[in-house]
Amino acid sequence: MNKYVLKIILPIILVFTFKLNAQQKVYSKQEIGKFKENEQFYLNKKVKDVLRDLKVNFEIAYVGGGWSEETSFITFRFNNRKDDYQLQQKGIQPARLTLFIKERDAKTNKLFLSGEKRIAFYRDSLKNKSNQQILKNYKNLTVGMIYANSEQPETKKE
Repeated sequence: MNKYVLKIILPIILVFTFKLNAQQKVYSKQEIGKFKENEQFYLNKKVKDVLRDLKVNFEIAYVGGGWSEETSFITFRFNNRKDDYQLQQKGIQPARLTLFIKERDAKTNKLFLSGEKRIAFYRDSLKNKSNQQILKNYKNLTVGMIYANSEQPETKKE
């Protein structure tokens, strides 16, 4: 009996441990770059999986693309425009996360098209909503590529 229990419980423990290690939650703007480091884990996963691990509220989310020759994307900015500008003046690169979307069908493209070049969701007008609630129409789309950088001082190239 002990052999059978060991054969069943050991794989469950190993799978559970692997899952915990693979999904690193991001709690600050200085950690946003972890999404790029763990890009392979998030590729072909849903946007909701990224949002679940993103524990920082974004200030602005832009969605764009939607044309046949352009990949659709969702970009998260974690500071308002004024703060972004002030950080850049101090030589600090603001945190940013961009998810490029795999789907390119007509229904998906309509989510990203507007009369404007991009659609923006501002936290100011949506204070009591979570990241998931704000982007509920985009949560089941598939991540095809990630660009991310943490908030950090810019490095000078020589």
